Amino acid sequence: MHWYDWMTLAIVVGGTIIQTVRGSKAGGMGLPLFEAGGVVVAAVAATAFTHGLAGLIHLSESVVLLALFLVLSILAFIVARWLFTVTSLSFQSLDGFFSFLFGLVLAWTVAHMVLRIFILSQGGNGEIAAQMANSPVAREVYEFRTWNALMRLLFKARLAPEFNPDQG
Repeated sequence: MHWYDWMTLAIVVGGTIIQTVRGSKAGGMGLPLFEAGGVVVAAVAATAFTHGLAGLIHLSESVVLLALFLVLSILAFIVARWLFTVTSLSFQSLDGFFSFLFGLVLAWTVAHMVLRIFILSQGGNGEIAAQMANSPVAREVYEFRTWNALMRLLFKARLAPEFNPDQG
């Protein structure tokens, strides 16, 4: 494993633990839910707008991606806190479990964006990008390999011929 595998693993594990504790102490899993959703939206929006904005203001794409992701994530955390105070969303005994899941989503997204920023800062073909195929943790977080395989399997199952036991 490379240094960026360990960094990615630390971000995912640390972020998941922090969000699980925050969800338990906040009195509901709604806070980690809203924060995870907001950070995912911030990551998608930052990725979508980076190229155009970087060309417009003549800055490096990695700097623009970092700045956009940070600003949008801070806004997402503010909106998430407000939504949680309004809704107080909670499943009582399952708050810890759901806080863990949503913490994992948030931490995975942050780790993905950190890797994306590092790869962009190296011009897209630096050390991390070249050695990604041999990196078990970073490759999984960056490429969503398991998620994509699961989605392909589910779409194949959905598109398979229907089975009707009444037909001979």
